[in-house]
Amino acid sequence: MTHCHHPQRRGTIFVLALAVTGFLSPAPAADDFPPLFPFLISYDGPENASSMAHLLDAPAGKHGFIRAEGGRFVTGTGPIRLHATNLTGSANFPSHEDADQTADRLARFGINCVRLHYMDAPYGNFRNEKQPSIVAEEPTTQRNLDPAILDRLDYLIAAFKKRGIYVNVNLHVARHLDARDGFVDGGPGMNKGVDNFIPGMIELQKEYARKLLGRVNPYIGAAYADEPCIAVVEINNENALSQGYYSGSFDHLPAPYAAELQRQWNEWLRKKYPSTDAMLRAWQWVATPLCNQQISEGKFDEPVAFDNQKWLLSLGGSKTTAAVKDGVLQLDVTAEGEPLFPKLFRAVSVKKGQPYTLSFKIRQTKGSGSVELGLAVDDTVSGWRSLGLLKRYHVGRDWKTVSYSFAAADDSDKARVELTRFQEGTYEIDDLSFQSGADSSFNADLRLEDGTVPIVKTSDYAPTAAVRDFAQFLVDTETAYWVGISDYLKHELKIKSLVSGTQLGYSPPYVQARLDYIDSHSYWCHPSPVSPDWRIRNLSMVNSMSCILGLAGQRILGKPYTVSEYNHPFPNQYGAEGQPMLRAYGRLQGWDGVFEYTYNHRLDFQPQKNTYFFSIISRTDVLAHFPACAAIYLRGDVQEAGKTVVGAIDFPTYFDRLAGSKAIGASISSLGFNARQALLHKTTVDLSGKQGTDPAGVEEIPPDQKIFVSDTGELTWNIERPDAGYFTVNTPNTKLFTGFPAGRTIAMGEVTLSIGKTRLDWATVSLVSRHATGLGAAGKPANILLAATGLSQNKGMTFERVSETEITSPEPWGEAPVCAEGIPATVTIPADSSRVRCFALDPRGDRKQEVPVQRADGGGSKIVLKPDYETVWYEIDIQ
Repeated sequence: MTHCHHPQRRGTIFVLALAVTGFLSPAPAADDFPPLFPFLISYDGPENASSMAHLLDAPAGKHGFIRAEGGRFVTGTGPIRLHATNLTGSANFPSHEDADQTADRLARFGINCVRLHYMDAPYGNFRNEKQPSIVAEEPTTQRNLDPAILDRLDYLIAAFKKRGIYVNVNLHVARHLDARDGFVDGGPGMNKGVDNFIPGMIELQKEYARKLLGRVNPYIGAAYADEPCIAVVEINNENALSQGYYSGSFDHLPAPYAAELQRQWNEWLRKKYPSTDAMLRAWQWVATPLCNQQISEGKFDEPVAFDNQKWLLSLGGSKTTAAVKDGVLQLDVTAEGEPLFPKLFRAVSVKKGQPYTLSFKIRQTKGSGSVELGLAVDDTVSGWRSLGLLKRYHVGRDWKTVSYSFAAADDSDKARVELTRFQEGTYEIDDLSFQSGADSSFNADLRLEDGTVPIVKTSDYAPTAAVRDFAQFLVDTETAYWVGISDYLKHELKIKSLVSGTQLGYSPPYVQARLDYIDSHSYWCHPSPVSPDWRIRNLSMVNSMSCILGLAGQRILGKPYTVSEYNHPFPNQYGAEGQPMLRAYGRLQGWDGVFEYTYNHRLDFQPQKNTYFFSIISRTDVLAHFPACAAIYLRGDVQEAGKTVVGAIDFPTYFDRLAGSKAIGASISSLGFNARQALLHKTTVDLSGKQGTDPAGVEEIPPDQKIFVSDTGELTWNIERPDAGYFTVNTPNTKLFTGFPAGRTIAMGEVTLSIGKTRLDWATVSLVSRHATGLGAAGKPANILLAATGLSQNKGMTFERVSETEITSPEPWGEAPVCAEGIPATVTIPADSSRVRCFALDPRGDRKQEVPVQRADGGGSKIVLKPDYETVWYEIDIQ
């Protein structure tokens, strides 16, 4: 997860009940709708219409270790998929009673894998005090593990195994080694990036792995090295040398860390160059004074014309104005837009390999946030691509001078200086300059023989050949780290589980592909910041699909692929859509594991209200649809796509982009394909550069296309109505709708759905045949769970409107219990009404009230759902 800080911004307090088009709009009067009712899904694991535990193949590991074969996870019986969640912090250490209860409840939702995350440091946040980690609390060291907590973890893993639930063990996540263990204080938090190259830190990571995994679990009676319920091991969460360097944080490392990185850099150089003279001849170092100003109007003494030639303001989905006022260029952003943010462009021209310096002053007179700065070009082959500059800067009330020197990654007379990702507020820009040349602290008086060649800083200009050498040094150093830890786990500790390094986007895919499988993370509307001054965008992803497209576009050909963190965090009110869409497209794409983040983050395993952004333990709207998620993904009700679109890139081409553009990732959209191909077909990236799909053989997706149907015919994304899209799953045993009904009747095969007015003008409805016997056609019996959700929140929870699209909520986030909205809807199924009974269910999933079943026009059965039933779950029983 990525957490950042923004100063407090407050607005008018209101009770948020409606967002008509995906943007916040005035809430209707509460009297317009029936009241919310208490509905917290029970914490037991009953065997009734709400349970999908029968899909689990217990005990976990009964068919041997999960292996990687043919780019897939397999066991002795064939392919296996992980329908999964996370536990975070102290939630990994429940009492034995809580462990059994948690395992039963997760099995009820069809969960067959749990990622054990953030165990190595106390976890807490502004809403909850920190609770202990697995590391013993000692004043002089962080190297010992707490025996009592290890016992609780062992029992939890045994409880999971018994019920058919595998585990994913995370090694380093958050432990920050400091003076207690012989390292300097300061540096990147959680030692991010530096623990990839500091030898002592690497050794302590190995020691931690040995103390955690080099043991026998007494409740299982087997050593972890020999225990097949340990499906996978992750070495280091969201942590890589490349990401640390290219983010700029390595430009200001504490002296001992900077010295060690420089020592290793000089050692690498000595293996390549016989002398300093040979190195400098290869680097062709020449001083380059500033000249040739390309933005003569950058003082903003006169107005500028946004003519779409020299100057362009691209609004995207935002509401933004720009004009010269009082000698500065002022941008006023009243709505950020998603996924297309406002962009300010100024045309320039560049020559490949030549140095340039961009500088300007910026401040934010209203609001506070950050701005992304880049130099890019839009070409007809690969769309937008970086030309060597991509940075993000925090912007505050005081003027900040930004200056950045770099070498252009390519020739272009259509390059554009770009400022984007403006958060809501008012910005002022002055003294905008783009010149040839570079002011640089890099000098030619360095000596390879003395080990005095400095590291190449991201904020400073260096010769292109030196930048390329340093990029290769980073790749080599990272590779040695990941492969070294993996080899230690497998050859020293004899771990038989699969091993991954870190997530895509943090480390080059070529490096991560050296390990057993590939992993990624994504969040829709991640809260910003995670502090008492937090805010969150209250938008529905059904109008965007950006997270799904980003995840699908970067899968690596021939490697198993998992998404080990994904969430629509609370209190975004559209959270019910996220997991069904992830699992539907994950199954279409043939992904090997999808993990919700997170089930729980505390030792309280029966909370009565929502307590934090990421925990779904009490999220009625999300959990109500997990039985359908299990059917879609784990059971495989959704089919894999019939066609695969492969973007191809070889390492030399990738490396040119890495060194020139500082782009760590690779995706089909950067390789000439429309990202929305992932809504139709499987998509993947071939790192050999040899197996790419011919673009001529891929159907073109027009920019104005509004309906996207998977090549299986089972998944449909419809955005015909602006800001009122919807998504459906239509398979023989599972139907799902999520989005804005807008008065439409939705046909999903033999099932039709008509949803009435709701507080959000939005709802999620799923139907799942629990034993895959269909939905009543052809006279077959079936037991169906129908879930219908809309708004769900803590009792009395109020919100503040921070902006048109953002909300926050004052403490204490309302009170218990969780309350839900009853969804008015009419559902028709093909079974004759004489064979059908329907029941409204209570929070345990037990029958509490019979619901009339009517004969539908033309045959079949019609069931009318009403808020009066005060439930999110219905059981349809077909004889």
